[in-house]
Amino acid sequence: MKIGIELRQITPGDSGGISVLIKGVLETLFACAPDHQFMVFCTIFNRSLLKWIPGNVKVITFPCATFFSEVDSACVDEGIEVVVRSYPMDDDLGFPLSKQVFIVPDIQHEFFPEFFAPEVARARRISFNRALSLAGAVGTLSGFTRKTIQEHGWTKCQDIFLISPGLPEEHKSCSSSALSPEEAKLIPQGEFFLYPANLWPHKNHRNILTAFEAFTQKTGREISFVFTGHPDGWAQLESQFSNLPIYHLGFVSWQLLSMLYKRAKALVFFSFYEGFGIPLLEAFNAGIPVICSNTTSLPEVGGEAILTCDPGDVRAMSDLMAQIVEDDKLRQRMVCDGKKRLSKYTWKQSALNLLHACQRVAGKSQRGIFGLSSNTSAIDSPLVSIVTPSYNQGRFLKRTLESVLNQSYPNIEYIVIDGGSTDDSVEILESYSERINWISEPDQGQAHAINKGFALSRGEFRGYLNSDDVLLPQAVEKVVDHFHRHPDCDLVYGKATYIDEYDRSVGLYNVDDYSFRRLMQDCCICQPAAFWQRRISKKIGAFNQDLKYAMDYEYWLRIDRAGGHVDHIHEFLACSRLYPETKTLSARRQIYQEIFKICQEQGGYVDLNYFFGLWHYRTFEKRKGWPARCRRVPNFYQIMARLHYKWFHFQQNSNKENILEALIKAGHRYYHFVHSHAFLVRLGWPLLQLIIGRRPVIGHWADNWLAPKCYVFLSGESSRKEFRLVGFPSVDMRLELKLNRETIGEYALKRNCKEVVKFSVVPKDYSRVELRFSKYIVDSVKRKLSFRILDTNLFDEQDTYDLQGVP
Repeated sequence: MKIGIELRQITPGDSGGISVLIKGVLETLFACAPDHQFMVFCTIFNRSLLKWIPGNVKVITFPCATFFSEVDSACVDEGIEVVVRSYPMDDDLGFPLSKQVFIVPDIQHEFFPEFFAPEVARARRISFNRALSLAGAVGTLSGFTRKTIQEHGWTKCQDIFLISPGLPEEHKSCSSSALSPEEAKLIPQGEFFLYPANLWPHKNHRNILTAFEAFTQKTGREISFVFTGHPDGWAQLESQFSNLPIYHLGFVSWQLLSMLYKRAKALVFFSFYEGFGIPLLEAFNAGIPVICSNTTSLPEVGGEAILTCDPGDVRAMSDLMAQIVEDDKLRQRMVCDGKKRLSKYTWKQSALNLLHACQRVAGKSQRGIFGLSSNTSAIDSPLVSIVTPSYNQGRFLKRTLESVLNQSYPNIEYIVIDGGSTDDSVEILESYSERINWISEPDQGQAHAINKGFALSRGEFRGYLNSDDVLLPQAVEKVVDHFHRHPDCDLVYGKATYIDEYDRSVGLYNVDDYSFRRLMQDCCICQPAAFWQRRISKKIGAFNQDLKYAMDYEYWLRIDRAGGHVDHIHEFLACSRLYPETKTLSARRQIYQEIFKICQEQGGYVDLNYFFGLWHYRTFEKRKGWPARCRRVPNFYQIMARLHYKWFHFQQNSNKENILEALIKAGHRYYHFVHSHAFLVRLGWPLLQLIIGRRPVIGHWADNWLAPKCYVFLSGESSRKEFRLVGFPSVDMRLELKLNRETIGEYALKRNCKEVVKFSVVPKDYSRVELRFSKYIVDSVKRKLSFRILDTNLFDEQDTYDLQGVP
């Protein structure tokens, strides 16, 4: 079998425990499956993750910008049967999802969305939900994570298997002699606690430090606290606990981390959320006790070998710190239990689980998920709930009811919520009592009626139909068929026509293919032609009852912002009635007021298109007063719309935000200019770094080529000291390496030979590494190219910028 392995999202260190898992499982898999062929697709930033590459494994580096299109081509050329995905992400990989095996460490974003930036949480929901709905198989780390995935509303994949980590090989044998003199000095001489974790919100550093402060005050014990991992945010946190003996070492070598484990008094691991918790295994191996959280996977992994408490209870954490340092017998018992517990988790078992999953997926047929026909039985068809809010719409109500009751789809739950109508609506509803569920009583408006109806509903799929609109005969059948064929879809909408009060077609609703930007321009989703899944309703809640006109529009935007997947099908599903008494035509000013508020709340801006609409209404739809005079001015409403748009958004942002936005734009313009004028790099790059918020790399091309002159700027906050640059020179040449204008190395490079350049520096603030290649080639678009990178840790992906290199 030929298996592809995609590592696009993984970065050693930055990716946390998932990179340890990937490395351990894959290297064991390669050894356990010598008869299978593996092709590993990586980037220049993670090629070094795998240290052992046997003959049945081929590693290919692709540029980040074109990564997935290159993977697709390679899969076709090499006859790849299954692709193992290292992490779900929103991508355009064309390889069939049913032939992909995803590794999903956890779905933490569903339980603690506040730990993520809104856009990050949304992106995770989209990519994870898609994987859990459509993947051939999903591997996860523990029984806890498997249960949460199986109970997740978006999970349709039936093949959820365990791929638990084992003890990293590097930790099995290490001695102090493996440390450099500089590393040996970093180990405290006295007692210390250890917490190896990136400074992510769920790692709970602030509460842990607060507990440690209480511990030191209570016991008076001289003990320090050592942290490792990504240092971003440490300076601010440390300043709040300046009275404590705490140290952050940043990223450290595995040799130093192993020695820190062996010398530590205990591993402190009070994380809010863990899909597994590899540090527990590392501590068991080192022979130190573990105190940790009593939540998520940690009790499962640690068993009887750990002491636990609530990670939000500062006093309980402080008490456990005191207990673990004062009770020697307890420590000895926990160490013995930890050694026994360690044998439960092995890389071999997880590697075999992954191999067997690949074999199962490869053996599955690629037939699509079943569709539905009009004769599908109600027993086999999921229930669809449709709610109709109504008030004094007796002249249209019967046509609305008949359009639902005459659907070709057999399993519909129909609920009508009447607001206490005074016309003949109640008599009409009574005549349909055997076929519908209905209530007639005063309510608080349309949104309240809709919410009341859905509170009574049981359907897996939902939609609502106003009492003057109609569904086309096969609408629900087409919707259910789409949901079955696309189980990751949360909201689907189709085409619709406008009809008048006599059912005559008067135009087409302006629907369009979906994107959030397009929805922010105007409501391209026609409400009666839209249906959604019950699961997304549970996530985002009910319709906003404070809104009177655009509650549907606000609901669609909320679905998107929550990470919902929205599809447009090119089928006519409904008719929306348009006549003078409708709210859409009779309350234009109030509608625009609501829309402006909704867009600002959900999207952070109001699109220019709405200002055009507002000023067109003010200019042409008002009959008297100043509009009549202004119509004579050429382009009056367009000019006013643009001025209103500028003023509106200026008012929405504070002066500080406006100034910052202007600085960022100026910084990016300066970046373009610097790329054409290399000498300016020496003059202004610290200011540039401050403005654009990252360390710029000058001379790197998106396809991983370096220009003859390349500048990389190092941060003094980085703990990295050993750097490497691996790749192929375009011709025989020499490389001169400079640090802040001082030459630190010269290298002779041979064409068509994989060259490895290694050097050591101690980064300081505003350190600049300059690479000067003596020769280059010129490609078809006149770029000067000297060196094609295969692997590097000299800079990170976020430091790169897709601009031309320095000439």
